[in-house]
Amino acid sequence: MSALHAVGLNPQVDTDPFGDAVSHDTLAGVALPVPPLRPSSSAVTVLEAFAADDSLYAIAVVDDREVPVGLINRFKFLETLTQPNGRDLLKNRPAAMIMDRAPLILDEHTPIDRASEILSDNTTKYIFDGFIVTRKSRYVGLGTGYSLMRRLTERRQVSLAHLAYHDTLTGLPNRQLFLDRLSQALASAARNHRRIAVLSLDLDRFKTVNDELGHSIGDLLLQQTAERFRSLIRAQDTVARLGGDEFAFVLTEVAAIEHAEMVAEKLLAMVRQPYALDGHEVRTSCSIGLVAFPDHAENQTTLLRMVDDALYSAKRTRNAVQRYSTEMARPTSSGPLLFNTIRRAIELKQLEVHYQPIAELHTGALYGLEALVRWLAPGSGFIPTNELIQIAEESGLISEITDFVCGRSMRQVRSWHDAGLIQGVRLSINVAGSEVRDGVLLPMLKGHVRSAGLTMSMIDIELTESGLMHSDRDATQLLSELRQAGVRILVDDFGTGYSSLGRLQRLPVDVLKIDRAFIEDVGTDPRQGALVQAIVMMAHSLELTVVAEGVETDVQREFLKAHGCDLYQGYLLSRPLAADDMQRFLEAHQ
Repeated sequence: MSALHAVGLNPQVDTDPFGDAVSHDTLAGVALPVPPLRPSSSAVTVLEAFAADDSLYAIAVVDDREVPVGLINRFKFLETLTQPNGRDLLKNRPAAMIMDRAPLILDEHTPIDRASEILSDNTTKYIFDGFIVTRKSRYVGLGTGYSLMRRLTERRQVSLAHLAYHDTLTGLPNRQLFLDRLSQALASAARNHRRIAVLSLDLDRFKTVNDELGHSIGDLLLQQTAERFRSLIRAQDTVARLGGDEFAFVLTEVAAIEHAEMVAEKLLAMVRQPYALDGHEVRTSCSIGLVAFPDHAENQTTLLRMVDDALYSAKRTRNAVQRYSTEMARPTSSGPLLFNTIRRAIELKQLEVHYQPIAELHTGALYGLEALVRWLAPGSGFIPTNELIQIAEESGLISEITDFVCGRSMRQVRSWHDAGLIQGVRLSINVAGSEVRDGVLLPMLKGHVRSAGLTMSMIDIELTESGLMHSDRDATQLLSELRQAGVRILVDDFGTGYSSLGRLQRLPVDVLKIDRAFIEDVGTDPRQGALVQAIVMMAHSLELTVVAEGVETDVQREFLKAHGCDLYQGYLLSRPLAADDMQRFLEAHQ
């Protein structure tokens, strides 16, 4: 055995990123039970075995104790056979004289990550030759690089499916899973005439902890807070992290709203207990808003608005619980006022389009430009894009914004094209899910493309996960028609929503954009790096192109480049630029 290339590891059970045992973390089950041969078997026997099974890529050779002593590779064997005098050379030779005496041998308990590292090493041949799997040094079967990667992909699918509904920092349910469970709890409570309570919780002065002690301490604070919350709530209840320092709870089967207030008071007391965080003692508090079904409202949207108002009231004093009352309702802008605000901003040319370049990771060549709307409000400066989009969606004018962006950006791209500054560069435009479903998008795009003298094959459409996942049959048909016209469909901010990988496979999608939150620590955080690798692998298995957003450092770029990511954008390449600045960028990078 000393002459063989063997890797024997102690049996172990690995865990997924959340500590759950998973049986498919080792090579057990990967091996195909291909009958082995003895060293004395003739070359004719080998030929007959390969001829009887076209899918047989190799045959193991074992001794009388079933211990592997070699491997015969199908292609090498047949290649020798076809050479001049090859049949005569092999005719009288036993398997012992034609086998590879140093095959790769792996124990069935070898972690598949370790096996993948060995097979991916460019200095080895085993990814092509296959490998032998043993149990207590005895032959079990043969494995291939393909079977190994399939098992690895299956395991990562399980992890990604979990990650789609859970917060990566705390392991708590994320916003989407919270909304799903709230919806189920409301339906159950309505059927059974029960009461449920919804709590919204923010940590007080969390930003101060981050600023004074660093984000790593802030992360520890969130993780320990999550553990405290887990220890308090019942199994049938839900605690979720919605983002930042914001948590939410669904308490089911609440006998009286006062009981929910008691839970909230316990949460307050729990957060006030000091935290020991990497040598620092940190003290903080929290603010909690509370509503109940059916006491305050009977539909999810109204309950969530009310609990936000209650939390807003609690945060005025901090370290407090506020049950919703009508006095807490914050005034909302009227539809006509918002409508006129957006219309007037367009008419007065207060809206601008900025452009952020997207480049190929391996060549650095410019792939496309993403058009991003900006609102320059008099006396207020640039209004954040998220705020503008929210106002547009609330007022039903999101299509007005998209129409403006399409017209302005397509004319600008045509101008740069005529000036010889860009060739084959795609224009990426963000649209809302409602625009995909209302039937206006396709004719609007065609009209602007025709007016600007472009082609549909120069356009990319970006949809967020939520906008895409809520697409109905008609919307899916529309996206298919866009693709047939040459438009590429991008899933924006992948990982922050709740994409079902199975559904993503069925939707007409071309490109996946990994959200910047996943890119921030790649190259320095092994878990984050492994997650990004898994997303890239999964996307490529679905034949999708992968774009990394928010790339700001050379370390991030080199990591993404080394692990197969296709495109990138971010401040390392360029921040979003106004048209004049983008023209100078294009001139400098021609």
